[in-house]
Parts: sequence; structure tokens; C-alpha cells
Amino acid sequence: MNLRERKVLQIGAIAAAILLFIAFAWIPMERARARLAAELPRLEASVQSMERAAAEVQRLRAMPAPKGPTVATPLASLVASGVLTRDLPGAQVSLADERRVRVNGGDLAYGALLEAIASAQAAHGLRVESARIEKLPAAGRVRAELVLARS
Repeated sequence: MNLRERKVLQIGAIAAAILLFIAFAWIPMERARARLAAELPRLEASVQSMERAAAEVQRLRAMPAPKGPTVATPLASLVASGVLTRDLPGAQVSLADERRVRVNGGDLAYGALLEAIASAQAAHGLRVESARIEKLPAAGRVRAELVLARS
């Protein structure tokens, strides 16, 4: 092989390496960047929604515990009567112990959930001890796992 042929082969190898880099590294990274950039506004909106929900939970926790005859009702009878789930169709309530109840719902209306929490606090002295609320794709719908407790 003469010098000219070597030079042509070197240039061809460099061009092939550049094309392979573009095809197998650059283009996939660029596609991923564009997808993530398009997804960012949705994720930011989700974070803002969760921050509003956390602020609402803090506000509900800060409310004073009510006094009155309904607070003395045993939790077992509240669970058995279905009073706690009357406004939350599809939610399951179970007695965790004599002070706590668990509320689980796979597809609940967020507004109805907040109203049910406020109602449980006002009428039965229950406060949110722990909550896991996850936004569902449908507007205003959430998946929730709550533990409500009497203080």
C-alpha cells in the first residue's frame, strides 16, 4: 500500500467512526434530552400540586381537635357503620387499633378526600397521622393511603 491509499483509508476510518458515534451516541442522547425537556413542565405542575396538597394537610393538622359527644364514639363502630366512607365511594376503611383507622382508595376525588378528612376531624376528632397521596392521570383523581388517629 502506498502513502496515498493509507491516507484515504485513515480518512475513511475517521469518517466511519464519526458516523457511528453520531448514530449510536449523539442521536439517542438528543432524543432523550428532547423527551425530558417536553416532560419537565408536567413534572413541575405535579410538584406544585403536591406542595399544595402538603400545605392543605398541614392546615388540617393544625386545626384544633373538636370536643363533643361524637368524639367519644368508638372507632370500631365508626368503621362498621361506614360513616367514614360515606363521602368517599370506593374507599376501604379498616381499624388499625383502638386509636387509628386506615383509609385506602385506588381512585378517589381529591376534593371529596379533603372534605372527608375535614369532616372526620370535626365530627370524630380524627387527625391525619400519615398520608400518601398520588395523583392519577385523570384530573382531580388521586390514589390515597391515610392513617387517621385520635389524639
